[in-house]
Amino acid sequence: MNWTGLRGLVGVLVLTMLGSVAGCSSSRHSPTMAITESRSLRQAPPADLNLRSMIIPRGTAGRHVEFPMRPAYITIHSTQNKGATADNHGQALLNGRLRASSSHNRTGYLTWHFTVDDQEVVQSLPVNIQGEHADHDGPGNRMSIGIEICEFHDPARQAAAIARAARLAGWLRKRYGIPLSRVVPHYHWPQHHFEGHQKNCPAILLENGEPGEKWREFLRLVARS
Repeated sequence: MNWTGLRGLVGVLVLTMLGSVAGCSSSRHSPTMAITESRSLRQAPPADLNLRSMIIPRGTAGRHVEFPMRPAYITIHSTQNKGATADNHGQALLNGRLRASSSHNRTGYLTWHFTVDDQEVVQSLPVNIQGEHADHDGPGNRMSIGIEICEFHDPARQAAAIARAARLAGWLRKRYGIPLSRVVPHYHWPQHHFEGHQKNCPAILLENGEPGEKWREFLRLVARS
């Protein structure tokens, strides 16, 4: 996740439950671009994903500025916010509570497409517009669907969330013709505004801050989905 200045979004659960506001940042905004948006994905998602729409309305919060996208990658993140659910994160995005602290953020908000927990998938952005989840104005944001996996203390819940995220990534890559080699961790995208720093994300799927066997096992799940 591109949590510059937010230190892992420890406050999302508090934000969603109590209505607090995250730290603000300012950035230059480009005029909103005209984007053709379908109301739903063209192919119905598998029922076992339990996908629920909580789309940020156009012109509000993280969608007051939009950039079109033709997805060519899928970027996997984890929230680093133990115990907060897909609904908690979806509500925070919907209500504009996740303000970005980096001046390189193009919209002033953190945004991504899907949040996954052990029970459901919540969609926050249409897949034909860019999110602000990977590398500011870099290719990670310009070309990839962002998926956030919720983190849990309970190993069973965590395993279920990871399996659901793999199922989602498998369906999306087939839907958009994205090869398995382009299902990547946030780590894949260097932060070119910050000396090429590569984030330890998704932390739950990396080892010593880098992709290893956990990541390869996740890709195997995606390939079987």
